Amino acid sequence: MTIQTEKKIKENIQKNLVFYRKKLKITQRQLADYLETGVSTVSGWERGAYTPDIDTLFAICKLFHIGLNDMCGISADNSPLTDDENDLLNTYKILNDAGRQKLLERAVELRDLGYVKGDAEKMA
Repeated sequence: MTIQTEKKIKENIQKNLVFYRKKLKITQRQLADYLETGVSTVSGWERGAYTPDIDTLFAICKLFHIGLNDMCGISADNSPLTDDENDLLNTYKILNDAGRQKLLERAVELRDLGYVKGDAEKMA
């Protein structure tokens, strides 16, 4: 694993920790109490000052009902997600069923219009 990849994974953990905590509508204090740690520790994770250890990450994932790959922003091919990919995935996750369906329909439309990787930029 390269230093750049490791840095990206840590950034994803930081962003996803904030995202999923807010999605569950829990405070840093509540998360700290659940994990039996201090609020300053949770704050440090969310600021990116440091990263939770692996046991704590598993406990966080269990609370958030997500997998470790989701928390780390790792795609199916084991590469870290970009900020845009992570934002898109998180947006999808907070939508209701109708919103998710609309987002998927738009994605298919863009793909069918030829907005795919490697193609020259299209004009709409």
